[in-house]
Amino acid sequence: MEKMTKVEMFSQILTHLTDADEIAFIQHEIDLTLKKNASRSNKPTKTQMENITLAEEVYNAMVAETSYRVSEIGALVPALNGKAPQKIVGVLRVLLKNGSVTRTETKGIAYFQKV
Repeated sequence: MEKMTKVEMFSQILTHLTDADEIAFIQHEIDLTLKKNASRSNKPTKTQMENITLAEEVYNAMVAETSYRVSEIGALVPALNGKAPQKIVGVLRVLLKNGSVTRTETKGIAYFQKV
């Protein structure tokens, strides 16, 4: 089963209503939701932009056919030195999504390798 959006949910409710006041209320809710969605910004956040920049640095610093642990990647790039592993994984997630890096797991330890 797929999760419905608010507009889909309200539209489905609207088909079952007969009272004019209820129909007007649901239609108003649909209009408000559409207005809110129209004004929403789809630009990446400041943190996402920083992660993209750091991901490029990580990719350029990595050597092909070499497997790296998260802590090794943190030491590899000066901007990530001393950062939390969660931050480094967030940066690596950008590279994984692009397909620039592969992730393998050996004995419960994650290794990342440049493609």
